[in-house]
Amino acid sequence: MPRSFDLSSPGYLKALTILAALFLLLPLPVMQYVGEESIFALKSYEMHLRGDIWHTYLFGGMYVHTPLYHWPIILFCNVFGWEHMDIGVRLISVIASWLSALTAALLARHLFPEYNHAGWLAALVYLSMGEVMFWYGWLGYVDATFACFIFSATASLWMAIEKRHLGWLALSMLLISIAFMVKNITAYALLALAGLAMAHGMRAWRFVFSPGVLALSVASLIVPWAWGHWGVHGDVSITVAVADGMRNFKGFNAFDYLFHLASFPFVFFFRALPVGFFLIWLWIKRKNRMSWPNAPLSTMILVLAAIFLPFWIAAGATPRYLVPLYGWAAMIFTCMLLKLDRQDFLTGVKVIAIVILLKIPYSFAALPYLKDWRPERDLRGVAEEILSITDGKQIRTLHDMATGISIAAYIDARIPPENYIRWYNGSERNVYVLTEQIENHLGELVKQYRRRGDHIYLYWLP
Repeated sequence: MPRSFDLSSPGYLKALTILAALFLLLPLPVMQYVGEESIFALKSYEMHLRGDIWHTYLFGGMYVHTPLYHWPIILFCNVFGWEHMDIGVRLISVIASWLSALTAALLARHLFPEYNHAGWLAALVYLSMGEVMFWYGWLGYVDATFACFIFSATASLWMAIEKRHLGWLALSMLLISIAFMVKNITAYALLALAGLAMAHGMRAWRFVFSPGVLALSVASLIVPWAWGHWGVHGDVSITVAVADGMRNFKGFNAFDYLFHLASFPFVFFFRALPVGFFLIWLWIKRKNRMSWPNAPLSTMILVLAAIFLPFWIAAGATPRYLVPLYGWAAMIFTCMLLKLDRQDFLTGVKVIAIVILLKIPYSFAALPYLKDWRPERDLRGVAEEILSITDGKQIRTLHDMATGISIAAYIDARIPPENYIRWYNGSERNVYVLTEQIENHLGELVKQYRRRGDHIYLYWLP
């Protein structure tokens, strides 16, 4: 094979990694709002309208949640226009995925200095994972950004424990505090579990429980404490954040829980395709005659198992909660790929390349067909028809399902900011009201729709 087409060369891996990174952008302008993307868009919009970057709002009411994820969305939309806030929420996820890939590259270069292509390979493995490439790596949810800071914080913690260096630990604590401000208190639990796993794997218990480490760890908790006292107008304590992280541990019967325990590891592994499946196939093909390095692979596996545990035992955990784990899965797979012989390595890279190319028909045909092209999936058309019916009059809502919020987001992007949709207070008149069920007391039923399995009713109160 000519050198210019050497699949194992850093140049080829670099080109393939850049292609994978750019392909994350493909669905951004194509898709209508998916799921709860519109919630993040509307919250950002209302924060912007109020000039309040510390508190989140939805339909005019306070929505208790940490605010940092919304700041880059607001910045993007102020530059490019709020009519593009659906793209804005997704672009933040894409950038977060790029940063996670960069973290994997830098950590791989440190851990495997004898391989000059280790960094590009780690980034490529991360970006090509099914969960990242095809779904949460670009979807406008908070999870990709949360994953970025969780992975970078745990990677910094690895460096701190390996080098016994408090500077790296301070960086880790800063990053985990940002992760909390992006999503919730779960960040600290994941970092603590990862730290215990690393301490065991690197035999670093004395350093982990040294006064400096304990002092920095306690100091990092100032951030959730401060947010709990001042970030929510002082009327909700830190228990809000704890409850937000713990709500997935209750309310399920025994059968559901057992099914979750049995299936969740397979869900995680399936969404780590294609590299995970390739390594399993290779292991079977070689009849279990494959050897892997003991370190640092064993410690990385222990870290992954430790941060997987809380989601495994939580019956309410969904696959989106596992996004922060794929950084360490990428590191494990990278370590395994680097130890393969040349022919097997080339086969693995070819598999990755094929999966990346599948993103083109997925983005422009398969995904739009499943989510948008059928009439019962179209929300933007509903929003445009409602705008033509209401003809500039005030619109209120009682619809808190994802479909209703998405329609409201499309409407808000097309009406004057001062008329943005608010929650109906029960007393206003000369307004239109969106509801998710029949509400005869609201006056005249003007129009009804059924989209994505939900009902949308438009009432006029004269």
